[in-house]
Amino acid sequence: MAVERIVSQSDIESVLCRLKGIIAVSAVLDVDGTVAEIHVLASSTRSPKQVVRDVESAIMARLGMAIDHKKVSVAQEEDNSPRYDHSRLKFSDASISLNESKTEATVRLAKDGAVFAGTASGVSSPSSQMKLVASATLRSVEDSGLSSSSITLEDASEVTIGGRRAALVLVSLNTDRGEELLSGSALIKQDMWKAVVNATLDAVNRRLTISGN
Repeated sequence: MAVERIVSQSDIESVLCRLKGIIAVSAVLDVDGTVAEIHVLASSTRSPKQVVRDVESAIMARLGMAIDHKKVSVAQEEDNSPRYDHSRLKFSDASISLNESKTEATVRLAKDGAVFAGTASGVSSPSSQMKLVASATLRSVEDSGLSSSSITLEDASEVTIGGRRAALVLVSLNTDRGEELLSGSALIKQDMWKAVVNATLDAVNRRLTISGN
């Protein structure tokens, strides 16, 4: 007698992650093994309706399971519009120079083989050093020429979340439509300054244009 195959959550996710335009999948099953929900993160190269049809067809063809299209939810990431540069600025190095009561931070960012530098100086204290590194990162962004708007640091601080240390940065972007607040974060692993730089880039990288190239 044939044994009916039990389809697992990982079976569904593995099949769907191979589909064109699918970035991530999370499947939720009921206690009896039927599909309760399927959440899909997809690119915008295909319409949500087409993504749902692809999901239904793939699960039927690969796993022999029919699902209700109403149980499939689709979220889409922003497309690769020419406005945005997806070859982003990345951390190269950061350093702090102490001279009596004055501190100077230098940050270098890299992109496509080019290196851009920025510096910021001020009084010396643990909290001010984080702000100086974040400010130096913004100056390095300006040096790259990729920002068409003025970016100002609002704050930079260390927070604890889930028992882990993280750098949190808040900046304001001045555009033709007014001021826009942007936040970014990065876990602090071994290098505090690298985390501050990455948190700053997390806030601004998606707003950098390619017009400066």
